[in-house]
Amino acid sequence: MQHAPRPSFRSLLRADLKRYAGTFKQRKEHGMPLRIIIESFFFKSGFQAVFLFRIASWFYQRGFHYLAWMVTRTNQFLTAAELEYNAVIGPGLMIAHPAGLTVGRGCVLGRNVTLFQNVTLGATDWRADRIHGFPVLGDNVFVFAGAALLGSIRIGNDVVVGANAVVIHDLPDGTLAVGNPARILPDRGAAIVAASGLPDTLHDNNHS
Repeated sequence: MQHAPRPSFRSLLRADLKRYAGTFKQRKEHGMPLRIIIESFFFKSGFQAVFLFRIASWFYQRGFHYLAWMVTRTNQFLTAAELEYNAVIGPGLMIAHPAGLTVGRGCVLGRNVTLFQNVTLGATDWRADRIHGFPVLGDNVFVFAGAALLGSIRIGNDVVVGANAVVIHDLPDGTLAVGNPARILPDRGAAIVAASGLPDTLHDNNHS
């Protein structure tokens, strides 16, 4: 089986920036491209967290582990987000508020994932049989403030995880998960995602 080529740093960053540009439209602001770039890089802590993660991941993929680690710790110091450099995160990542956000080293996130403050994606505990189990998220997933997704679970496409929900089991496509432990509401997530105005990065095949 052939694997799809890994997106380039440039294409990842372009897709990430496109998500932040979309917030201007949602607020009915008509920002010029240069204004969007300047505000995102210099004033949006969520985008800064994404950008520094991309740099750390780039170093890690090329074997510069200590540089990757250094950038990750710098990211944590500047934005209060701990995005481990060896997590795998697809294009179009949106972090609304980075404070307290944790994405563990074995996590895999698809395209157009949106994360809010105090979200935890990680292992259930540090016992030898569980320490390597991390969540795998599909495309167009929203995880709201304070939610925890833990262990070797798979989260489908177009899924919404509500604030403070604790998810320790798989979630099918299109579901909404709320509560602790999370209750699954079929098809409710897909409706929320459809109304969110996500940009069409899913069909952007330009990885140059």
